[in-house]
Amino acid sequence: MNSSGRWSGVLLGVLLTPVAQAQTSVDSDLILNMRQNVELLSSTLEEGLGLNERRGVFSPRAGDVRGRYLRGQGVVLEVLTPLQTREGFTMDSFSSSLSQLSTQLEGMLQQGAVLRPDFEVMRDQLALSMRSDEVAVYYRELMQQLQSAQDIPAIERGLSAAASSLQSLQSLGQIDPATRNRLAQQLQNQREALQRQMAQWETLRREIREQLERSDALPDASVQQMWMDARARLDVELTALRASVMEQTAEIERQREQAELVRRQQAAEALEEFQSRLFVLLCDYAAGLRSMPAEESLSVVLAGVGETISDGVRRDLIYQVSKDALQSCQQGQITAVQLRERSLRYQY
Repeated sequence: MNSSGRWSGVLLGVLLTPVAQAQTSVDSDLILNMRQNVELLSSTLEEGLGLNERRGVFSPRAGDVRGRYLRGQGVVLEVLTPLQTREGFTMDSFSSSLSQLSTQLEGMLQQGAVLRPDFEVMRDQLALSMRSDEVAVYYRELMQQLQSAQDIPAIERGLSAAASSLQSLQSLGQIDPATRNRLAQQLQNQREALQRQMAQWETLRREIREQLERSDALPDASVQQMWMDARARLDVELTALRASVMEQTAEIERQREQAELVRRQQAAEALEEFQSRLFVLLCDYAAGLRSMPAEESLSVVLAGVGETISDGVRRDLIYQVSKDALQSCQQGQITAVQLRERSLRYQY
């Protein structure tokens, strides 16, 4: 390179250096101003939306607003709200519900328990299956009738389903203590009735088994009639108990479904009210983002309040608001409702 070329490069560098420094200074000032503006707006929204509230000294805050500025795009505010937990109950409410119901629903939150196999009955049936005489046929058929007549596992499942629905009602906060106690006591009474039924069936089986062990002959007609009457009575009582349990289960499930509808409606109303308050605050204070370039915008991300996609996971609800719209609202040219309507709304 000749001397004139070297001097041209040096001169160009000297001329461009102030421009680059000026640009860096402008960017630094913009970032600093935007940081201050975003922090102020975030604090204002937290206060105005009640997200700073605590239910106790050691309880977490009701929510949070996290803001940041993206150069060339604008401001992003992520709003974490209590509305995220409205879709289901939290672990705290779950534990509380269990502790309140445990004394009344002891043993009823397990899955429908199927009785353990009666190995003595199975042994007797196996022994009888090796015989073909009249006595063996009689006892084998009687044992089979006793086994098939019982509907205890279905009743167990019904009791468990009713207890689970009652616990859900408690967790949803849609049942008063008096009603909860009444339903819980009814379930407990049915559980005790089932236990009595199981004991009576076992007593009848034991009597038949002992009679079989004592004699190879058919029992007296009076004994056979006594067993038949006892089995018929137990069948009637067990059928009635099952009907009662199914009716109780259906009643509690109806209440649970109604409570779920109420909860969903309340959640929808709470979300609508929250969004309305949010846009009133944005209308009053978001124009403070005056340092934000005109071509950029404000994006507000309401975390986890959109539609449910799978396993209780909910999408984020996002509003994108232009700077011009924010300024127009702050100046009274449009209302907070109109500001929301002019915003780009989508879920992600």
